[in-house]
Amino acid sequence: DMGFNAEQLFHPMADAYSALYDPALHHDLMAAYVSKAKAAGLRIIVYLNVHILGPSIAHHHESWAQRHPDGSYPMLYDTYYACCVNSPWRDYFLQALEGVAEFDIDGVFLDGPIVVQGGCYCPSCRARYRRETGRELTPDEPTWDFFRRSKDDLLNEGYARFKALKPDGVYYINLPVMHPTGSYVSIPEALQYNDIVGTEGGFMFYAPPKNAYLWKPTVAAKVLEAVAPDKGRVIFMAADQKSWSWYAHTPAETRLCIASTVANGAGIWYGLHGSTRLLSTPGAQAARETLRFLADHEPAYEGTSSAAKVAVMYSLDTERTYRKSGEVTDLYGSGGGGAQFAGNFTDAFHGWCDILCRSGIPFDVVTDLGLTAEALARYECLLLPTCACLSDGSLAAIRAWVAAGGRLVANFDTSLYTPAGQRRPDLGLADVFGASIGQGAVQYREWNYITLAEQPSAAAGPLLAGLELPYYPAPGYALDVTPYAGAEVLGQFLAPMSGRYVPLTAPERPALLWNRYGAGQSLLLAGTFAEMALAYVPPEYTRLLANAVGAFAPSNVRLGGGMGNIEVVARRQGERLVVHLVNYAAPIPRPIERVFPQSGLTLRIPGGARYRAAEALVARSSCPIRVEGPDLVVDLPELGEYEVVAVA
Repeated sequence: DMGFNAEQLFHPMADAYSALYDPALHHDLMAAYVSKAKAAGLRIIVYLNVHILGPSIAHHHESWAQRHPDGSYPMLYDTYYACCVNSPWRDYFLQALEGVAEFDIDGVFLDGPIVVQGGCYCPSCRARYRRETGRELTPDEPTWDFFRRSKDDLLNEGYARFKALKPDGVYYINLPVMHPTGSYVSIPEALQYNDIVGTEGGFMFYAPPKNAYLWKPTVAAKVLEAVAPDKGRVIFMAADQKSWSWYAHTPAETRLCIASTVANGAGIWYGLHGSTRLLSTPGAQAARETLRFLADHEPAYEGTSSAAKVAVMYSLDTERTYRKSGEVTDLYGSGGGGAQFAGNFTDAFHGWCDILCRSGIPFDVVTDLGLTAEALARYECLLLPTCACLSDGSLAAIRAWVAAGGRLVANFDTSLYTPAGQRRPDLGLADVFGASIGQGAVQYREWNYITLAEQPSAAAGPLLAGLELPYYPAPGYALDVTPYAGAEVLGQFLAPMSGRYVPLTAPERPALLWNRYGAGQSLLLAGTFAEMALAYVPPEYTRLLANAVGAFAPSNVRLGGGMGNIEVVARRQGERLVVHLVNYAAPIPRPIERVFPQSGLTLRIPGGARYRAAEALVARSSCPIRVEGPDLVVDLPELGEYEVVAVA
């Protein structure tokens, strides 16, 4: 009735908010339930909680639970002991895993395991560390890799045991794809034991909704596709507004989260954290309607790949080393780190993703895992948002891609550091940027300015289109650089001012540099512009990046008209193009209760003159089309919350 085709089975083994199979207690109920579910056409994936000790096993905490260095116990959700992967709990888990494999199930999902922030110092961890290193486990030891290996060892063993019994079953965990370092996770290692990849991109909001990032499910789904393009992907969505487990999301928030998830090529997991009474709430009924639509139009979502010509780099090397922001979650480790750096990688990444989403620009996320010029070849424009810590291999790939005709937009100190955080003598991409490092980062207080070139060259002029004010707010930090001969300075920082009510200072150092490199181009924003875009959202920062992407990626699908805040996702399906539009134009603040319908919208598909028809699946109508030169223009029906346009 809800439109699901699979269930993550929890309740036959429920132990409050935990679940771990015990044959003496759960066998008969499991057998009966699985039989009925299969008869109803449901796939069954068994949920196993592997991060807390539920009430029925909490008495084992002295030998099974994680501990702080002082011997005290961290309590997850302020309630439960955290199980330790090096403790005897490990054997208990592996027995439970083998036990569920005897049923006619389609897979298992492991919620965890985790290592608490700072690490575990229980007797089992101390003993293993002593065996492996000959040293005592203390907070001063370099423990990150030890705790990462401790988790991976268990998960790899679990994978091998489960696959020996269920070769065709799926095995996957709650993967902190946006928070790997704080969660003691190496993404390449984790991909070895995840048949599909899933993350909590739809667990919202924890903090006040009015401050919540609008594109959380979108970005999470894109990062999943970036790290595992050939695996199934799923976004876990809590039906409830976190942290209130019995308070469902509004219908609008529910529909938007599901729409953004499936638009970006991921499946949706919709989870209740209260009883099934919540299924009668307006939010859950909105989920039902949306899921029924997906079930009725499943062919439009199968076998697609992104058609975007723009990519944003999520640098895992930078995430591991550089300064970043965390977020409140149920399960994942926090951010922080890299206090010696001036920029903020995650803020920069989210700042530029926010601009692209609000501007209706289709884009992908790429990572620096084994990056090659060949992998970048499908893109016309690549954005590097404070990707400060890049490997020599990544630099070589980016350089070769630009030389072959790629167009690059980079923020602040991108390429200045190695993956280990060691500063290079100069920017690693200095030749591409057309600029060398000077004194480094210079702080600019929130009363300083930049000014833009009044007469840019004809080639660079489109980058500054519509930007005609004499002064604009400067970001919090500038990167002092010296331009190469031939690089064009499109903007300058005024010298730092002593206060807001003092005379303006003179221009002092470059803020924007445009450069040709081989057959390609680059635009360096020599300051924390992307971080500033997230924090203050200056309209001109949005215009600047949209100008750059529009000029650098002429083949990208383009949205025309409307008031903005429409996420556009273009995906290829054989000879068809499927374009998703998710409308986040809504009264503030969040939570969103309704969106503003938008009309007069068009889609321009460069080189799309070969297409002959366009159909709007939500509106259930054909769309008028016309050919303009080599392009196809599609007139769209009024957009409510979501539309899917199939062009063939």
